[in-house]
Amino acid sequence: MSDLGRLIKIEEQAFDAASYPLSRRNFLYHIRKKHILIVRIESRVAGYLLFFTYKKSWRIYSIAIAEEFRRKGLGRSLISHLREYAASKAGYLLLEVKADNIQALHLYTLLGFTPLKILKNYYPDGDGIKMLLEV
Repeated sequence: MSDLGRLIKIEEQAFDAASYPLSRRNFLYHIRKKHILIVRIESRVAGYLLFFTYKKSWRIYSIAIAEEFRRKGLGRSLISHLREYAASKAGYLLLEVKADNIQALHLYTLLGFTPLKILKNYYPDGDGIKMLLEV
């Protein structure tokens, strides 16, 4: 709970208003459900990954890294950690990504995610791609 303000700041850096950034209430829900992974650099929150769990799958809901810590492998580290944690509990990880987010698509592909389908008009400003990674 003490990280809430920093999480909201990271969310605001990563997502503009048109992207429907998560609210304080959204973060509180994930924190209470323990559906959040936080990465710290020198005790400072540098990023997070939010997820939902289902019987055979886990869905990555949101991932964001603070501007000053981007391009240091932290997103990759968060996803890898979730993959290891989920391996004994789930069959696969799922996520959706904007079709024009080339940087994220590249990362997810490097980590072994494969595209499942195009999601027409999934986002207010474009299509999405549903991706899967078997764990």
